[in-house]
Amino acid sequence: MKKIYIAAGVWNLIAALIHTILGQIKLINPFLDIEFADILKAILLSCWHMVTAILFLTSIVFFIIGWRPDTYASNQLSCIIGVYYSLATLAFATVSIYYGLFLFQVPLLLVIAILGFIGARSPRVSQEFR
Repeated sequence: MKKIYIAAGVWNLIAALIHTILGQIKLINPFLDIEFADILKAILLSCWHMVTAILFLTSIVFFIIGWRPDTYASNQLSCIIGVYYSLATLAFATVSIYYGLFLFQVPLLLVIAILGFIGARSPRVSQEFR
């Protein structure tokens, strides 16, 4: 077992739950109540749930490679997820600066990226220690 991946999975799962529950209530539902084209509402809702799926899927990947760190390409998967969350952090940071706001997604996603990179840099667990 690789605890850094489990920690990343737990943090990622927390982010996924915040996104799914609070985000739907505080962000998406109010947008859906605004009068604008149904096609825009459909696209917004689809994109929102696409992100939801990515958040839960990456949580599952971290848990799987945490429990089985000797799995083929576990470090590579962790690195790819780290890159994805780094880019997402960059997007939120850029928008935060542009609008002069603090978006809590920046530190939330940055932690996932950092944990993914730390896990990817650590050596794989050898089969003989299982």
